[in-house]
Amino acid sequence: MPATVTHVVDASAVIAYFKGEEGHERVASLLQDERNVLVIHAVTLCEVYYNYLKYDGPVQANDAWDRASKLLRIVENIAEGFVKRVGRWKVQTTPNLGLGDSFLAACAEEHAAILVTADRKDFGPIQQAGLIQIEFIR
Repeated sequence: MPATVTHVVDASAVIAYFKGEEGHERVASLLQDERNVLVIHAVTLCEVYYNYLKYDGPVQANDAWDRASKLLRIVENIAEGFVKRVGRWKVQTTPNLGLGDSFLAACAEEHAAILVTADRKDFGPIQQAGLIQIEFIR
């Protein structure tokens, strides 16, 4: 990636933005600031897709995929070192992160970027521990 990544975006933030939910304004602000480089890991994009597929249907799921792909750079890192970092996040966090959130945290750590999420339950303890930078949109 040519530009320095500034933010790694969680599925919860993308969905809030697309659906106009609480916190969508913060995501919009981040996207509008040209100094920001926002990325989403392919696993996190899959979470956006399957959430839409489950609750809204296939047409909306494909639309969400396309919209997210245009707004955010997609990280497809599955190199050994990165995947091992994901595994470390999965095991060493309390409570244990889900696998998708472990990809998200590993991506934020690797890029020394701010993780953007609405998920206080899983990421609140990580923020309190100071393990990575986290911005909650609500």
